[in-house]
Amino acid sequence: MRGLAGKERMTGVRLVGLTILLFLLAGCATKKDVDVSRLLMDLEQGKSLDGARYTGPDAPEAPSTSLPPPPAGASAGAAKSEDITIQPDCLVQVSVKEDRQLEGSYTVNEIGAIEFGYVGPVILYNMTEKQAEQKVREVLESRYFRMATVSLRILKASYDKMTVLGAVNKPGVIKIGAGDTISLNDALLRAGGLRPAIKGAKVRIIRGGLTKAVAFEGEEHVLVSEDGKPSVPDIKLKNNDVVYVFSSDASTPTEVGEKEIYVLGEVSKPGVYRFVGAEACSMMHLLFKIGGLPPYANAKGIKIMRRDKNGNEQEIKVNAEDILKEGRPEDDVLLENGDRIVVPARRISLF
Repeated sequence: MRGLAGKERMTGVRLVGLTILLFLLAGCATKKDVDVSRLLMDLEQGKSLDGARYTGPDAPEAPSTSLPPPPAGASAGAAKSEDITIQPDCLVQVSVKEDRQLEGSYTVNEIGAIEFGYVGPVILYNMTEKQAEQKVREVLESRYFRMATVSLRILKASYDKMTVLGAVNKPGVIKIGAGDTISLNDALLRAGGLRPAIKGAKVRIIRGGLTKAVAFEGEEHVLVSEDGKPSVPDIKLKNNDVVYVFSSDASTPTEVGEKEIYVLGEVSKPGVYRFVGAEACSMMHLLFKIGGLPPYANAKGIKIMRRDKNGNEQEIKVNAEDILKEGRPEDDVLLENGDRIVVPARRISLF
């Protein structure tokens, strides 16, 4: 009975509203701005004529004004290209909800790994915080926990690095701030500028070249304007980029007997190593120049990338471990001007 009475009251309210509506329409028949359908719709949705919502017990629910949810898999924002990655000498903080004894700050060693308590070494090299969290979670869930809740953040980032090679006065590694960029012009200045004898200077930029086996495929730009004046394009460089400066003019002179060997990969000082005059130029002598190989370098898998006169590339594999161990001349390999030596990382059975 109460429900029936409520419905009757609601019907009465609507009849009164319709009566008022007809009265208003009669008084405003000459006005063109009266939207009859809109007024009827508002009344049907429980609104009064002034726009306020009817709040009685039988009032209809308000229509939703919120935006629809984003589609599944859509990210909240665009990923930042300058995300800081984990490099040797970083300091990271890790916590595991299921085991507080693993919580702490860990230094990233020379091969990009942390000594993660009783878990052992876990390699996080070149990973972002989110990628490293996922890696630690996978390791724990594969060995120790059914489910691992991991939080990881970089407390102290190490310097990023890029390399300038070729016809510059001070080729080698340039350190930049973690996650930062450096302009091509600034990188060339920090490399001592172009060598005075170079003509028709060009630059080849290999994005992420320090992490690639073949590091001389990239974008090329001219460093000289049409009127012959130096002109450096506005290009930003970041972590692991390689810049190679060369001459497009075959008449550019070089020192008599000079050889330039480009060393990339897992060495303490990647860059250009020069052999002048009658100086012996071989793999053994190169290894002496660079001070040997670090423990994380794969001495057995060194590659010499060499191009012939037709531009065809040849790959020569060298076992530097035998060369350094025995020192036999027959194991040594002669190097030629422009050779690129790629030293890969040693594979270690770690997580």
